[in-house]
Amino acid sequence: MSQIEEVRSTQKSLEEKFVPLEEMFTKKLEAIQAQIQTAGPAKDTIAKVAEEFRAFRELMYGLLGLLRQQIVECSRQIDDLETRSRRKALIIQGVPEKEGENCTEVTLDVANRKLGLNLTSSSIKVCHRLGQTNTGADHHRPLLVRFASVDIKLAVWRAKTRLKGTKIAIREFLTRGRQSVFSKARQHFGMRSCWTQDGVIFVKASDGNKYRVISMEDLNSLLTKYPKMQNTSASASTSASGIKRGAQEPGGSLKGTRR
Repeated sequence: MSQIEEVRSTQKSLEEKFVPLEEMFTKKLEAIQAQIQTAGPAKDTIAKVAEEFRAFRELMYGLLGLLRQQIVECSRQIDDLETRSRRKALIIQGVPEKEGENCTEVTLDVANRKLGLNLTSSSIKVCHRLGQTNTGADHHRPLLVRFASVDIKLAVWRAKTRLKGTKIAIREFLTRGRQSVFSKARQHFGMRSCWTQDGVIFVKASDGNKYRVISMEDLNSLLTKYPKMQNTSASASTSASGIKRGAQEPGGSLKGTRR
């Protein structure tokens, strides 16, 4: 079964559970309306309507809970599918931008000259700058690169340590949701205590334990367990440059053309 079929299967299953609840909701509402229209003595009417309203309220809570479950589950699966689709992609930041540049050649220059690799144009499937053009002299849009294979992407990822001491940085192309989680985790636990690998966020807590995080629910559990922020002073000196270089460009996407 394909990934999309899995999502559709989950969607169908939740919809099948939703239909009988919807029918119950309609019947209850009609019964309450009929009872009010044929009301007897005021005292009896109030008692019956109160009981019907209690049952109706419980039904509504059930419907809302089911809807919430549906949204959470579908969102989780969509995020997982999107993360898998980005497994060959990386973002390269801090590379000077020039008018009329060839992004593929710029990327190859970084990979071969600075990382010591031996890539060719066939190693890159898609490459372009993220965001709108900015005329500021100090602003260089990040490069979004999708490589021809996961192995090539991993070779670049593993070699990124050779960029230490330069203005260039390489990071993973996280989804919007996971980027928000990653940013919040770094603010609380410190930049040096949070990293990503294959779209998964890892957090090293103050007691030395390491945690795997993929959603805001996962992170909130850690924030409850470790309410005190850590490494804030240690990361303060690097936050000005690190956060700026590490911030995700919202709405970035892989285009189908190379330039």
